[in-house]
Amino acid sequence: MKRLVVMTTGVLAGVVTGAVLMLAAQGISGTGTTTSVVVPAFSSPADPTPSTLDPSMSEDSTTTTVESAPVSDQILLVWTPGGLPEGLAEWVSAIAGVNAVTIVQSDLAHVSATESATGSAVDRPADGYVIPVEVMGFDPVSYPAFLPQAEAIDFTTLNPDQLILGATSAQIRRLVPGGVISFDDGSRFTVAAVVDDVLVGGAEAALPLAAAGPMGVDTERYLLIRYSGRREDVESAIRGGLPDGLAVRIRAPGETPVLRHGDAVLPQVLIKEQFGEFAYRRGSGLTFEISPDWVEDNIDSAEVPVLGLVTCHRNLLPALAGAMADLVERNLDFLVDPDGFRGCFNPRYIANGKGISRHSWGAALDINIASNPEGLESAQDPRLVETMERWGFTSGHDWLVPDPGHFEYLRPAQG
Repeated sequence: MKRLVVMTTGVLAGVVTGAVLMLAAQGISGTGTTTSVVVPAFSSPADPTPSTLDPSMSEDSTTTTVESAPVSDQILLVWTPGGLPEGLAEWVSAIAGVNAVTIVQSDLAHVSATESATGSAVDRPADGYVIPVEVMGFDPVSYPAFLPQAEAIDFTTLNPDQLILGATSAQIRRLVPGGVISFDDGSRFTVAAVVDDVLVGGAEAALPLAAAGPMGVDTERYLLIRYSGRREDVESAIRGGLPDGLAVRIRAPGETPVLRHGDAVLPQVLIKEQFGEFAYRRGSGLTFEISPDWVEDNIDSAEVPVLGLVTCHRNLLPALAGAMADLVERNLDFLVDPDGFRGCFNPRYIANGKGISRHSWGAALDINIASNPEGLESAQDPRLVETMERWGFTSGHDWLVPDPGHFEYLRPAQG
């Protein structure tokens, strides 16, 4: 790890590519297909019509038939922190005006090796190390109805030993169709297609649910729904049927860069694009050990105004120093308590162990943490938040589960 002096006028270099793509509704066939969905009777927000009842079902459930949405239908994303409550997809399917629903699963999986289409080694981490990747599990029957028709074919024709890569992931992986990815559970998949990041919800790789589940990719992260009628009516029905106290985020295309869970921050693949990819060796609890070579090449320490000596990713240090110098110049440095700084580079999982903290890349920091604990309303001064956001950071103060002391990289600094 190197020590360097950071110019406070510097800004982060690089532009996040692909992050402004939106899930497109155009190009969908208007003819539709028919899908049968089981809806628990006790939680149904609307009684099904007699024609949708299937007498072969048990008395605990009913069946409703929905058709894939015509072109005029609208799309919404629905997600809740830490995963969806059980049965949400079936319950939402019965809401008046909802015409199609698909559920997306997502978790970490671990790559042990990759090969080119010609069989030569591309990535092969050192013994004991693996590369963490975000894998998406999708339903090959219902998910393609939410994609442009020309791209949907890639998601309906996969063989059991094939997967799809997002474009940024393929670039990082240095793979094209025909390449092979091996995971640490012994599974091997051939890359069948490379698609725009938006088509895989910003994930690094996509597999049908039948293949994703056995790999541990089984957390139901978000729903995509197609509906007709008034959005406020559909939203009200969704919110009204959720367990008391459960936070939910509902978005439409254009309201978030990519329709996915955790949409206030960059997907992991775009963090990798900006800050690099590492291999790690898993430890106990929430900690792990990153490859020393990656740490040597990417993590640096520097004296930063207000905070003093900090250790972060070298690409983050200019923006952090710039933000702190900005506060000093405007006589606002008192908004930051140096004793409340809890560091930047800290390799670990997030609390539930299902994802990787951005601290692991040295791309996040915690400020005034004692007065801004996770889960409580923010006590940060809005002028501090505004300054950090201008310098390219996003604040956790308005997350579904607030983390007001947390700031992480989102975009190049605006200065």
